[in-house]
Amino acid sequence: MKLSKSLVAISTALCAAFSVSACVNANDNKVTSNEITKVIYTCKNSKTMEVLFINTAESSYAVITQMNEMIPMEIMKMASGANYQAINKDYTYKLYTKGEYADLVEGNDNPVLSSCKIDN
Repeated sequence: MKLSKSLVAISTALCAAFSVSACVNANDNKVTSNEITKVIYTCKNSKTMEVLFINTAESSYAVITQMNEMIPMEIMKMASGANYQAINKDYTYKLYTKGEYADLVEGNDNPVLSSCKIDN
């Protein structure tokens, strides 16, 4: 099976995520164009959602855990907010984010986790 560049980038980033939260240039301590951020949201009905956001020079990705599976997502072009869709076409998940808020939906925007806010 041939992996796309996106999946290779996500796999590499996931491995790195377990040891760093961002890629830093050792010479000037500035964050490079590759950044990994873990965000925990508290959602309706006291449920939580953990999202790993991966920003590369080429694109942005999110990885969620749903039904005990890691679901890689890629950014969708939208007018506002950062919105992601599952890369694997067998999944219909979409993650809508704006500021400190997020909603996870599937199919025809049926809510899975809603009214989520970044947990401080």
